[in-house]
Amino acid sequence: MTKRTFLFPIVLFFYITLYAQSADPVILSYQRNFIRASMSTKLELLNDASRITTMNMVLLYIDALVFVRQNYPYLGNDTQLMDLAIIAASKSTAYQDTSILPVLKDVFSGITEPKVKIACLNNFAVLAKGRKDDINFLNEWFEQNLQGLKGSSISDIKTLAICASTLGILGDSSSFPVLFDAATGNYDSSIVEASASALNMINDGYTENILAILSQKNVKNMYAAYTFAMRKDSLQINDKGKIADAAFSAAVELKMSGSLDNQGILQSLLRDSIEKLTMLSWSQTAPTVVKYFYNIQGEYKNDKSGIDTILPVIRCMGAMGTTDSAQALSIFLGLLNSETEQKKIYNEQLMLTVIQALGDLGDKSAFDYLLYVGYLSYPETVKKASRDALARLAW
Repeated sequence: MTKRTFLFPIVLFFYITLYAQSADPVILSYQRNFIRASMSTKLELLNDASRITTMNMVLLYIDALVFVRQNYPYLGNDTQLMDLAIIAASKSTAYQDTSILPVLKDVFSGITEPKVKIACLNNFAVLAKGRKDDINFLNEWFEQNLQGLKGSSISDIKTLAICASTLGILGDSSSFPVLFDAATGNYDSSIVEASASALNMINDGYTENILAILSQKNVKNMYAAYTFAMRKDSLQINDKGKIADAAFSAAVELKMSGSLDNQGILQSLLRDSIEKLTMLSWSQTAPTVVKYFYNIQGEYKNDKSGIDTILPVIRCMGAMGTTDSAQALSIFLGLLNSETEQKKIYNEQLMLTVIQALGDLGDKSAFDYLLYVGYLSYPETVKKASRDALARLAW
């Protein structure tokens, strides 16, 4: 016999004991009338009780949910029975009384009607915040039903999407893994979108969860995790820098190891993360950027990568503000000058980008290389850029 089979009798016994202790005459009157009433009158009683704001009427709504579970095996998804569950789950949230959650979980697990499940989820969103056991219950239900989604109805899909949103509202770190799987899986778009949105509503442990995914070096998951993080407006700049650093470093390691998996996604991750590092002037990544620059420089020289690949790396080095970046670019400018002197060929866009980056760095190690630009057959745009960069060097 399964654990679920035992759950309802235990919940029922608990609440029978609880009801017996109810002493408030108003609540007791509603409970007695509920027992005696027809189905339609039961519905009226629940709606009427919701207008009482001076006392906690949650015991009545617990009565209603227990009644629904007790009679569900006989009546199934009877319209009035389901309406009782929906009203009880919906109206009880006003009292902010978490004692209803155990029976609510039993109703959610045991009744198949999507409208009832959605009413329960709306209740969880209000009452379950910070309650680890209740949130884990939703995490497990979401994960299990996500795995068994194939061939499910539109209503089931809607319920899963709302469950994802509920987990986002609750915002517990424990929901991150299952929401990430849903947001990156091959599911209905409503589930994917709801899960992605819910994922970025989580604050506690968010950066640590993203970094853990990046450390696994699965390219598709890395790019998804990085993209989610950069879209999270509330994420602190320092956290975005750490994530961009980790994403870029892991991507460089994969590229230089010769990994052939998902090359297009890997290049996108390299491009996007280096742009973010440039924007943040994240100098902690400078050693990795310089290492990557030497790799890209060799590819560019051998026509294995184009100008659009090397330019963002140079701009990033210019934003790093480190001596290593300045020395690497100074030597590179010297090589470009030698090529221009010997072969009379150059790429103006590349020259301007290197010179601009050296000016941004302001390191005096670039002086001789920038000065020599003025003696070669470069156009005036390049020579002027060199003079401007020279004027910005720190002495």
